[in-house]
Amino acid sequence: MKHWKRISIALAAASALMLASCSSGPNAGVLVREAASGISGMKSCAASVNNTLIFTVNGTRHSFQTKNDLTFNASPFALKSALSSNNDGSSTNSVTYTMTENGAVGFYCKTATGWQKSQVQDLNPSPTSQISILQMLNNVDDEKYVRQMEIGSQKVHKIELKLKSEILRSTIENIVTVSGMGNGSKTVVQTLLDSAPTIYGYCYIGVDSGKIVRLDMDAADAVNQIFQGIDGSTVRVMVEKCGMTGDFSGIDATAPISLPQEAKDASAVDAKG
Repeated sequence: MKHWKRISIALAAASALMLASCSSGPNAGVLVREAASGISGMKSCAASVNNTLIFTVNGTRHSFQTKNDLTFNASPFALKSALSSNNDGSSTNSVTYTMTENGAVGFYCKTATGWQKSQVQDLNPSPTSQISILQMLNNVDDEKYVRQMEIGSQKVHKIELKLKSEILRSTIENIVTVSGMGNGSKTVVQTLLDSAPTIYGYCYIGVDSGKIVRLDMDAADAVNQIFQGIDGSTVRVMVEKCGMTGDFSGIDATAPISLPQEAKDASAVDAKG
């Protein structure tokens, strides 16, 4: 009887270890690193990136929202951007092309008076430089596997990303500028970033493809904590929404970007830095 009891205990322990192993899921760090490597070396992709920042300063509400539909080609480098934005009630829409032609990079922008062209100097053509939300991948401190789920009809791994506070720099700069906080101080933004709590985002990677399908981050609570932790300030900031989402498709399979003829015929203006 004691012999069988020992066997039962051993089997139970083995089963528990197997369940723990299964529940932990795949290695999140490996999945993210391999997907990030695929992004840095990809030939092409399409991305739809949404950014939202809504906050009040001493009771006055401010809203900044953008949607950017992007097409990226690596070689020769080309980027098409269709941007719509609404900043405190002022809406704008623009279409731009950044294209390599004859060894030089040109920037083409459609304005109210037609297309204009300028030369681009010192451009970094990497996907993480040209598609803003991919900066999340450069600001990861740790990864944790969450679960397998579906986006559309595609099975994906959902992975939690613990992010560096640097990911919030442009957000903090925006709020500081609008609020007038710091009176032009060059150190206030970094001081606020240094006080940031833990920031989390999520990366969704295709189960079959190993490619990134989506990145997203909701940082409203974190940004609220940053600004509510300021002692003695007469500026009161309350963040309602602060987030970004990027959906990716056609990685390594997006058609080449074609520059419209009217853009090719555009008049040149001063070089774009």
